[in-house]
Amino acid sequence: MQISVLASGSKGNCTLIRDDDTAVLIDAGISARRIQQKLSELHLDIRDISSILITHEHIDHIRGLKTLSKNYQIPLYAKLNTFKAMPFIRDIPTECCRALPDSSFTVGSLTVNSFTVPHDAAEPVGYNIQTKQGKITLATDLGFATDAVQQALDGSDILVLEANHDINLLQNGSYPWHLKKRILGTRGHLSNEAAGFTLKNLPHKPQEVILAHLSEHNNTPQTAVNTIRSIISQQENAAVNLHVASPDKTLSLNFN
Repeated sequence: MQISVLASGSKGNCTLIRDDDTAVLIDAGISARRIQQKLSELHLDIRDISSILITHEHIDHIRGLKTLSKNYQIPLYAKLNTFKAMPFIRDIPTECCRALPDSSFTVGSLTVNSFTVPHDAAEPVGYNIQTKQGKITLATDLGFATDAVQQALDGSDILVLEANHDINLLQNGSYPWHLKKRILGTRGHLSNEAAGFTLKNLPHKPQEVILAHLSEHNNTPQTAVNTIRSIISQQENAAVNLHVASPDKTLSLNFN
């Protein structure tokens, strides 16, 4: 089992999960050409992708969808309201669009479950991916971790979790107030501190945590790691391995 975060941040998000002969993408928020280049570096071809799972319709999560669906007819999974909210939905082949079911479904050797997250989009979700080796969860672009989100995260082996901003850096930064208010809101983005307490409150913590969607202006990798580590270290036997995803460099973890 391998997870590779190909890109993470406000300029684009895309994550690869591979198990046996199955490979899926979660989001395609960078260009199709860049996705193809990054897959090639991992010795994969775009035709190896079984499906693309979409979290929500913001452009930094769907930028490459139109080209990928038209050129390669890759099945796309998203909530119906997410499809309806996409700005270029008319340019995506209808046969590629598949509504996310409310229950689990399989893509090759993977079992997929979506769960609702609070974000200012039409019908945003996170994903649980169950493989033979373990459970991978992705939860980014959420204002806070609801009880349902906490339940979805619990028991993950690898967790991709948003750590978007440092609250002080954001409040004292150059963003206009309306944007600060959006980010800090309950349908905005998860702060380092909120991510730390989300992890602290999990009864069964992941072995590996990838901190994702870091703001380039209101956060730094070291700030995120230090804040979260200081919170979870308050518990005994709460050690987790923290990694930070990058806007440009691919981060890969293997789980055997």
